[in-house]
Amino acid sequence: MISGTIPTFQTAAVLKGPYGEYHTIVENWPVPRPGPDEALVRIEASAICSGDINPRDGYPPAPKIPNRPLVSGHEGVGYVVALGDNTGSSAGFAVGDRVGLGWRRSTCHKCSLCEGGRENICQNVTVNGYDGHGTNQEYVALPVSDLISIPKTTASATELAPLHCAGGTALGAVRSANLNPGEWLCYSKHFGYRVVAIDSSHKESYCKNLGSDAFVGYEESTTVVQRVTEATGGGVHGTVVCNASPASYSQAIEYSNAGATIVSVGPAMIQLHTGHLMQKGLKLVAQTNGSKQDLKDALAFSNIGLVSSIERIPLASIDVALDALKLGKVVGRQVISFS
Repeated sequence: MISGTIPTFQTAAVLKGPYGEYHTIVENWPVPRPGPDEALVRIEASAICSGDINPRDGYPPAPKIPNRPLVSGHEGVGYVVALGDNTGSSAGFAVGDRVGLGWRRSTCHKCSLCEGGRENICQNVTVNGYDGHGTNQEYVALPVSDLISIPKTTASATELAPLHCAGGTALGAVRSANLNPGEWLCYSKHFGYRVVAIDSSHKESYCKNLGSDAFVGYEESTTVVQRVTEATGGGVHGTVVCNASPASYSQAIEYSNAGATIVSVGPAMIQLHTGHLMQKGLKLVAQTNGSKQDLKDALAFSNIGLVSSIERIPLASIDVALDALKLGKVVGRQVISFS
């Protein structure tokens, strides 16, 4: 089933060379045709995520041998414009539906994790922009099984796109901290927690405008633990570590209250002595992306005005955007708009 006229060629950001080489903007990239159980999605917006740095530059979980050519991107919003010949109504989507797609391209849907709503850690996952072409193109074909239905909302596509990885992951991470209202968390505000934000000093006003109760700049690294402990009256009850700095993990152990949970979102090679965890009874847990339910719940935030600070960029600026993100110079979210 096809809606309207679908072009033969499109514009896409394609990785062609070795790790470390920038994207090539290809204006005659073929528009794919959806296979069985697949949909062709016309992309409205594709958000830039730190996970897009890895397939370009070769950091894990990118494979040792580059997957090339490869269209990057995994935070997209768009409309279904065609379905594969054998994709029936049981798939739950029809031509014209607005959908979102994130990190997961597909999962097995058969293991106990998938069946238990924890498909984000399915061990048979394939990833958009890693194992298959991603969202930094005008049209993408992918399995319908892991598409997310977009509810009616006044939010724009550029506001919705980041929720399909960053938003869902953040929500899943906050839930993994398993705190009680009123307790201190180094991250989220909208669950009744008190929040201390730790970030670059130039983001202080941004974080406070979002509602953080306290802010600590990380540049003066030797006093981070002391300042967090003082700001929270003895330490936090949970921390979501979103960056890849080993120091962030060691500091979190020090400024955590007894019984706290540290949630790892930013992958890092760290060295720690488990005795430091044991002394306070700390828990170190990992969060990879968000479950399908996390993504759906994150989308609900778009209806109450919690998505902000979007910088729209052209597709041709993708590597400039990734380099700025890599250097920690980005405030908010950078999003490519195709519509």
